[in-house]
Amino acid sequence: MKGCHHAGKMRTTLNLDDDMFERLREYAENRSVSLGKAASELVRKGLDAPVETRRVNGFCAVVLPPGGPQVSTERVRRLLEDEK
Repeated sequence: MKGCHHAGKMRTTLNLDDDMFERLREYAENRSVSLGKAASELVRKGLDAPVETRRVNGFCAVVLPPGGPQVSTERVRRLLEDEK
């Protein structure tokens, strides 16, 4: 719709994993804000966070900060197995 823009609050439904809902609830409680406000803050932080990337063999890779954890091929294999 041309010229249509939504400003302010918008109601929606989110399907969250149980563990993420619990973390969101704790975040909201610790800051005395609503779940919606907490979700908005966290989404904004995540989307606004700078992420340095570079091309490696044609793929986009995230550049980890110095001293960050090393991710081995074995670790990736284990994580992929855990998803099954």
